[in-house]
Amino acid sequence: MSPHFDQVPDYWKAPIGPYRQAPAEYGGGWWLVNPFTSAEPWVSALREGPQHEDLPPGFEEIFGPRPQAGAFLGSANPSLLYRTAVVQWEQDLRYFRQSGAPEWADAGLVETAANVFRSWEMGTPRFYEGRYGWMARFPESVVPDFEIGAWAALFSTHLVIAQFQLELIERNVTPKQQHPFVPPQLWPSGDQEVKEGQ
Repeated sequence: MSPHFDQVPDYWKAPIGPYRQAPAEYGGGWWLVNPFTSAEPWVSALREGPQHEDLPPGFEEIFGPRPQAGAFLGSANPSLLYRTAVVQWEQDLRYFRQSGAPEWADAGLVETAANVFRSWEMGTPRFYEGRYGWMARFPESVVPDFEIGAWAALFSTHLVIAQFQLELIERNVTPKQQHPFVPPQLWPSGDQEVKEGQ
């Protein structure tokens, strides 16, 4: 028996019955609410949530569009992964202040760092101000959610590249170029199964 119905009898409806109606942006159906479900079971179900139409300038280029449930089908726990991704995306949106290079950063320094990152196949860094101050992300890279402080991205560029490559190694992806800051014993040996970096 499904916990979701398009119509239910009046005596099933809250406050006297166990069914509550979902908001219109979640389809408006009736859902069974009991001690084993959340107070809003339509939110925890693997369904597409409401879309944000008015995103701040630059937000979608940095964080991408709102996660869609279909992207997680086939994984071990699609509902949990989807909900986690949505919560993270909504928190990023909530604390997002502005995009672009920090005011304190020289344009030449930003361009120099961007050229170095591109040469190491990380793509162009996207800077934004959020919950923890100025940060940089690399949405064009193999790991689009890799994030680092803007100061580190501009003044410790090669250290950031090494950190990024360590992240790739942890995900079993071998970078095409091996940065000298990454200890050689961390590189996968020839007998390990690895995927080539993109």
